[in-house]
Amino acid sequence: MNPLACPKCKGTLKAIIYQNIEIDRCDDCLGIWFDSLEAEELKNCQGSESIDKGDLNEKSLSDPLTKPIFCPRCQVTMLKMLDLDQYPIWYEICSQCQGIWFDAGEFKKFKSNFLPKGFFTQAKQAFSFKKNRS
Repeated sequence: MNPLACPKCKGTLKAIIYQNIEIDRCDDCLGIWFDSLEAEELKNCQGSESIDKGDLNEKSLSDPLTKPIFCPRCQVTMLKMLDLDQYPIWYEICSQCQGIWFDAGEFKKFKSNFLPKGFFTQAKQAFSFKKNRS
């Protein structure tokens, strides 16, 4: 089986296994390919953020709206998704195989967006929301 090509920089994706889940990471740009549901499974695994060699403050490799990104499995144009949470991220998802592409640092942001928030953080967000609606 031929190795997958990175949808962003065309580098080679190398298999990385974490807790029996195989993902593919680009050696060049450090982006990560997740087959269907792998990102969901890994976000709940303690320490899984270590597979992402990017920085939480790192900017995306490219402008999210400039050019189409093709699925490394299906070669169809991937949909661009925007997650507006504590760490806003643009990522790509394949409508055919449901795989997800995260640029370097984006899986850490994705996982951080699902971390349980303490009482004071939740209260502050609730108060801020009510204040902004007035």
